[in-house]
Amino acid sequence: MLDEILDRLAKIEEEKGIKILFACESGSRGWGFHSPDSDFDVRFIYMRPQDWYVSIHNRSDFLDFVINDDLDFKAWDIRKVLGLILKSNATPLEWLQSPTIYRDTPNFRENLMPLVNQYFNPRHTANHYLGICYNSLKAGIVGDEFKLKKYFYVLRPLLAAKWVVDKRTVPPMEFAPMLENVEDTDFLKAVHQLMEVKKDASEGAVVSRVPVIDAYVEKELARCREVVSTIPVVEKDSTDLDAYFRKTIGL
Repeated sequence: MLDEILDRLAKIEEEKGIKILFACESGSRGWGFHSPDSDFDVRFIYMRPQDWYVSIHNRSDFLDFVINDDLDFKAWDIRKVLGLILKSNATPLEWLQSPTIYRDTPNFRENLMPLVNQYFNPRHTANHYLGICYNSLKAGIVGDEFKLKKYFYVLRPLLAAKWVVDKRTVPPMEFAPMLENVEDTDFLKAVHQLMEVKKDASEGAVVSRVPVIDAYVEKELARCREVVSTIPVVEKDSTDLDAYFRKTIGL
């Protein structure tokens, strides 16, 4: 699959007339709890020729592709990515930490990560994750059962929000390191058991609800919401991101 992904990235680059700066695995494979039949979620950051950015017209700043052969490609223009970093959006924060990198222009991730940390806004990022957790919680319940995939779509953003609330730093992309920030041994035992089940389960599998997990989610969701409301919002100007953008496209 690696060779196919690299080949498709090269073809996309040629067909679209772009330069891919960074490409990685996202989704459950990047988070560390994929199923045997999980798609490969390839995400990449690209830039266009310099003249493309010097225009009076608003132009599309993303690329989307039809899912094909278990491969899902999506991409954002570098200017869009930098704008999202300014807002402390969680998605580029995750991409740049992916354990699986398909393409990395020399020094791209190394130079961009300090800006990610510089513009990190705990309140914005924690609220983002709490919103994902809440929406996944409502979407995953099927009667007295829970979609196994959705259980982790609840837990991962909840633990990311907890990380931000507790540490006020950018949370890891991968799920396992965030468990190290949890002290509840009963909860941890239940989650590890669920992870073992997921290793062999299909994407559509459902499981009985786990009371110890549900209780922890309810308690921690409420606590994080309360603490987040007290975190001050510090607005930052885009000077350093503007400079990085100009340097990247050669201005």
